[in-house]
Amino acid sequence: MKKVLAIDMGATSIRGILAYVVDGKLETREVMRQAHHMVCESGRWYWQWDVLIKAISETIIKYASEISAIGIDTWGVDFGLIGENGQLLDTPITYRDDKHQLGIDICKEKFTLSELFKLTGNQISSINSLFQILALRELSPDLFAKAKKILLMPDLVKYFLTGNMSTEASILSTTQMLNLADKNLQSKIFSAFALNENLIPECLEAGCFVGSTKTSLLPELREFDIKVVNVAGHDTAGAVLLTEAVNDNECLFLSCGTWSLLGACVEHAYLTDEVQAANLTNELGVNGQPLLLQNITGLYLLEQYKKQLESALGQPISFNAITEHVSNHTESYPCFDIDQPVFGQANVKAKQAIDQALQANGCNLPINSFDYFGVIYSSLVAKYKTSIDNLVKLTGKSFKRLHLIGGGSQSSYLCQLIANKIGVEVIAGPKEASALGNIIVQLQAVGAIKSLAEGRKLSEHLSNIHHYYAKGN
Repeated sequence: MKKVLAIDMGATSIRGILAYVVDGKLETREVMRQAHHMVCESGRWYWQWDVLIKAISETIIKYASEISAIGIDTWGVDFGLIGENGQLLDTPITYRDDKHQLGIDICKEKFTLSELFKLTGNQISSINSLFQILALRELSPDLFAKAKKILLMPDLVKYFLTGNMSTEASILSTTQMLNLADKNLQSKIFSAFALNENLIPECLEAGCFVGSTKTSLLPELREFDIKVVNVAGHDTAGAVLLTEAVNDNECLFLSCGTWSLLGACVEHAYLTDEVQAANLTNELGVNGQPLLLQNITGLYLLEQYKKQLESALGQPISFNAITEHVSNHTESYPCFDIDQPVFGQANVKAKQAIDQALQANGCNLPINSFDYFGVIYSSLVAKYKTSIDNLVKLTGKSFKRLHLIGGGSQSSYLCQLIANKIGVEVIAGPKEASALGNIIVQLQAVGAIKSLAEGRKLSEHLSNIHHYYAKGN
């Protein structure tokens, strides 16, 4: 029996999922869950790299006798710098670091934002790798000068596990450095900013093997010979594989976790000024599937407000209590633009920021602290509606269904609110869609299944799907 280990890395926790096929069904078991957070040092925000790689290494060692392959998926855009001797030069900086804005300012010296969008298809956001790189080179020139390779987060983990450096199209498509028309590096970008294209390693297809733990940088893993599979490195790409949007042109996908990524599977990249003005982005899914979507601040603000309210109250708050309160609220909650940069900051003071946004809109402030959860949910759904309206207008398609995956799929209140306010059928689940996408690509690679479609079919019983329909406003 061929078992695979999916390492699914989110921005607040990482998971290890053991999976195998038995009697025509996919079986999974969570074998690791590790919380992590950003750390501020010398004015910059970093990931806890040592915590992450230690949790992964320990999980592999514990289950080494059972697994035949490992796959890694993570959030997009962030990276590590590799030096001349193959060493990681510094702890990876998080996309929430506000100094990345400098990269956009530098970019404007060479390109208009419209030109940049047409070259790469990515929405202009300071989190994108290109802007991070330009800001880092400006702020830490000596450090950057030592870099021989730039490895995006899933590629960095694979490098530590195998000693081999490579990348993959879905994660590379988040960087603002890829030409989506031919899926090669955008040479005009590298030339304009005097960046060596050799900084980016070879891009390999999803589903191939990239090495073995016997050549790992981690000595404790070298006694094992476990293959590492190049799955879709971007967690959203793997998650989309589990949605009806893959085969249904009238279905949107919404991957809702710390971020919300809402979009459609399309035939080609959309590179018009209208698409840029709508703040949509083009990325790649599994096997190069073009995706047109919008990156929206997801449940991050809700999580931050919940954590800060718990601290103020001195006691934990359950999501059941939140759902019960907002569900019993008889009037509509006021809304604000949840995509304002302040709401994505690493150190956001949630209540204060929400109050300022509501006051700017001329809205009354909530009296009950739990009503802020309703305000956040309503603001999220308002943003979803705007995004869907833009997708309909710019693609000429009509969408009757929305397949919601990730942690947000567990909120019956959010799912029903989307159905009511937007007038679409909401298909909710699975929660662990990114991990399942990772698993399916691995199972095909090791020969346990014949196709990705077969993998989707085998995993249906795990998805715990729920359907929500509009009940009126």
